[in-house]
Amino acid sequence: MTAAVEPTSHTVKVRELTLHYLDWGNDGAVPLVLLHGLDGAAGDWRRVAEHFQSQYHVIALDQRGHGDSDHAGRAYSTDDFVADLGAFVDALGLERFILLGHSLGGHNTIAYTARHPERVICAAANDIPLRPEHDPDESMKRFPGGQQPVYGSHEEWFEDRGEASEFTPEHAHALLAESRLKQVDGGYQPKADPNAQIYWQPADLRDEARMITRPIFFIRAGRSDSVGAATIQEMAMAIGPARSIGLERSGTNTFLDIEEEFLANVSQFFGAHGG
Repeated sequence: MTAAVEPTSHTVKVRELTLHYLDWGNDGAVPLVLLHGLDGAAGDWRRVAEHFQSQYHVIALDQRGHGDSDHAGRAYSTDDFVADLGAFVDALGLERFILLGHSLGGHNTIAYTARHPERVICAAANDIPLRPEHDPDESMKRFPGGQQPVYGSHEEWFEDRGEASEFTPEHAHALLAESRLKQVDGGYQPKADPNAQIYWQPADLRDEARMITRPIFFIRAGRSDSVGAATIQEMAMAIGPARSIGLERSGTNTFLDIEEEFLANVSQFFGAHGG
């Protein structure tokens, strides 16, 4: 892996929200925009960014309601996120770019690629179906009083993540804690707006995705129940320029759980389609 370069931290006003992002530099190179998952943050992508920083201009966005970006009430629909992304890349002057998204970010990657093929060079979406299932009532149980819980230590937070962290190595736990938690009285609290999880309104993209004309790479985590093997094959077959892969030894966070295998496959796809 290339010697690490620390990202610079920035904010930009987008559609009445202040959004935060991390920029690993390399101006003039093809932009690579990274979109985190539902309870994630831009810093989740640190090791992916460090891998690609010498080849691309890597930018990771804290999507609305996540990381150090503004919360957005209950406005967490696919249309909200995709409109933010469009305004964000316009504000940064990114004419054409590569998109890589995980979970929520993968969903938004698929939607943006379908709606704006003229802007997307190629894209990859990790561990997300075209029609995500989301139960607001089930999500609400995680947030007593509508607030994020406070954890006495990072280790307590790791344990509470349960199956989401079952296959994640220890060094990646530390990275996620640095990215997602803030220190408060009594311990540590996730930065993400509970409403972003409770009121997420993912669109059914099955029809839109069939219109995708740009190369897109669907990645399935074999030890996650988000996307079945048959489902991802159907996704790839329904979309002409799509390719898919199953990373069988990984939980949902493939880019952390089996980092080398994830990077090898994504690098090959970007190299073939992204310049």
